[in-house]
Amino acid sequence: MSRDLIEALKAMGYADTGIPALAESFPPAVINYLRDFRTQEVHDIIETLLYIYIAQNSSSSRGRGEGVVEQSCYAYTSGPLFALREVGLIDSVSWHGTTVIKATPVGEAIARPLMEARLRALDIRSLACEIHEVVPVLLAGTVKGSYVNKTLPSTLPRTEETFIGFLLNNNPALFEECERFAARLKAAGCAVLAYAYDLDGFGAGGVVYTFPPEFAYILKGMLETIDPGVREHYDMLLESFHSTFTVLRYLVCGEDYDRIRASPAHRRELSRVLGLLADSIYVLEEVPQDDGVDLPRFIIKDRDLYDARLRDLGRALMADVADKIVIDRPAPVPEPAPLPRVEVPPPPAEPRLLDEEDEEEWDDEIFSDEEEDVVEEATPVPVPVPRPAPAVEPPRPGGLDIFLGHAPDGRRVNWSPGRLNNGHMIILGGSGAGKTETIRCIALELAAQALPVIMIDFHGDMAPSIGDIRTYKIREGGEYYFNPLELDPVIDEITPLRATSDFVDAISINFPTLGIQQRRKIKNIIKDCYRASGITGKTATWTRVLDFDDIEGEIMTCEDETIPAYLEDIFDYKLFSGEEKISLPTILSGGITHINLNALPENLRYLFADLFLRRIYYTLQATGEIPRGTDNDREKFRLFVIVDEAKLLVSQKSGSKTAIKAVLNKYATEMRKFGVSLILASQLIAHFNEEILANIAVKFCMRAENKKQAQENAKFFEVSEKDLLNFQPGEGILIIGSEKMNIRIVPTSRRDL
Repeated sequence: MSRDLIEALKAMGYADTGIPALAESFPPAVINYLRDFRTQEVHDIIETLLYIYIAQNSSSSRGRGEGVVEQSCYAYTSGPLFALREVGLIDSVSWHGTTVIKATPVGEAIARPLMEARLRALDIRSLACEIHEVVPVLLAGTVKGSYVNKTLPSTLPRTEETFIGFLLNNNPALFEECERFAARLKAAGCAVLAYAYDLDGFGAGGVVYTFPPEFAYILKGMLETIDPGVREHYDMLLESFHSTFTVLRYLVCGEDYDRIRASPAHRRELSRVLGLLADSIYVLEEVPQDDGVDLPRFIIKDRDLYDARLRDLGRALMADVADKIVIDRPAPVPEPAPLPRVEVPPPPAEPRLLDEEDEEEWDDEIFSDEEEDVVEEATPVPVPVPRPAPAVEPPRPGGLDIFLGHAPDGRRVNWSPGRLNNGHMIILGGSGAGKTETIRCIALELAAQALPVIMIDFHGDMAPSIGDIRTYKIREGGEYYFNPLELDPVIDEITPLRATSDFVDAISINFPTLGIQQRRKIKNIIKDCYRASGITGKTATWTRVLDFDDIEGEIMTCEDETIPAYLEDIFDYKLFSGEEKISLPTILSGGITHINLNALPENLRYLFADLFLRRIYYTLQATGEIPRGTDNDREKFRLFVIVDEAKLLVSQKSGSKTAIKAVLNKYATEMRKFGVSLILASQLIAHFNEEILANIAVKFCMRAENKKQAQENAKFFEVSEKDLLNFQPGEGILIIGSEKMNIRIVPTSRRDL
């Protein structure tokens, strides 16, 4: 028996006691072939075989595995694929110009016991406790949609053509719960992300979560843990929703006639719905059918009224889904303190110098900004005593109070964005002042209250080291992407023309030497690509996808050679195409999302951030404005956006009236109407022009790096330069509305988060 095979199976997490039996499933010819490979290479070959064994179930409409697109299989390199072909464990076929890979019977005979061992190691009861009961019930009822048996979308479906697509689109919490379940299985090696392949269609579809053939055993184990009454409740609920959904699709577009005729429940629902449409149709006398099943026949007497009634019924179904499938995930409850603590304002004290204990608390690396030089420390001087801070208020129903730190007299200082004109904040400070740690503190406090936070990180060091952080690292050949030219029928603000203009607008900001004629040519190329993809100004065509690789082909063959020179980095890095699309519904569901752009060239970082922020704005705009007059502060915010080095996304002063506005200038005023709070960090107040500053309610200035920084920031905050130079890490001057105070931020290591 090969020692490298044994070591590879150990490295894959298989139990020592089960490894001999697993190794016996490898034919002697395969074991002999693997002797020429190192342990890590054997590990990669076996993992790739398991990936293919699972991923080949990605054929969505037939419900059985027909193969996986080859480009999905580069989990490591192309080396494992070559080895698996050589030893006869996989086979491939070209179909509609796409190479499809599938495990051979010998490959499946090896992969099956390996997968079964992973299933035995899976803690089904623990998994069932983590996931809402409706998820296994929904996935077990796969006959109700075309994501049959083994697949689930990794992002929201583009259309509502299937029942499960309708549910996921109209119940974000349900989609999030299904995605959590799929991601949990993926982490346990019992699911993969792969390109769906449909032999009834034109080849590769979108990236989906794909489950192994043994997926039914996972669902069976989970269903057995659910109370029979609860399971029956969800079975009946989903069946009811499905009947209404099927009938409405039949009445809108004439589909599902055979399905309705075959189901008594569907026929009853059709009769009920036709009764609700009585004022817009004439029901004809039933005509006997050969199979004995007579469906009501009707003609439409008022098309506009008929369409309006169907839209109303569709909205009612959406509301019913939202009302009856409720998935609550409460915010994490912080552990109670050992003893109750009563806030008592201390007696007035003289200002004092920092003692050694204080310096140990703050001068560690907690508040240092990485990759920056800290200036030489000046001699400490007493920090001026500001006016008394407001007293701490008890928790308010529906209130949103974010703890920042303490005033010099020991009182807590909170940021309450819902009580201000807007929820925007800027944080200023030089190297080592503590901006990055302050950002982490604010992000964790928001996430602890189940609020969604997105961090746009140009240097890769913003994310907290604690907490559940959802990180998307954008890099060459990386798996995460978003397509700025993708359209969504739900977001009618983004038309093909608007998406094209925004893309060229962002290109122009990040490549300022691009000429007017060159911009026009880029626009025309993108417009032509939309037309070639069958995408027009009609929203019905927006479910189609404009592949960014198609644009690459047109751009790189453009007769103006300067245009490819500007844009080739975008295509080389595959900036807007990849394996897994970044899910905005997932981001908006809560928690911290970290967009790490550090691995990109500098100009691509800002281009990606610019276009991504625009997409966020349009997505929230489509949900409508925040209701005015609400007393619940939490309902005023849908997303908190944190940007370090924000100066790079802000327009600088320009005498030209035609100067292109950067993304933050465009939306600083508008975003708050749709529930966005901007938290922007930089070194100098001068990095933000008057247009931005006029829309920022909270300004926090920390230690200056040098005298020049101190001069600029001190003038705006009306403090002495000496104070800004002598602040300790974490200290600063906070302006909230018309109130100004000195505070010291409490670092993450000393918070109960």
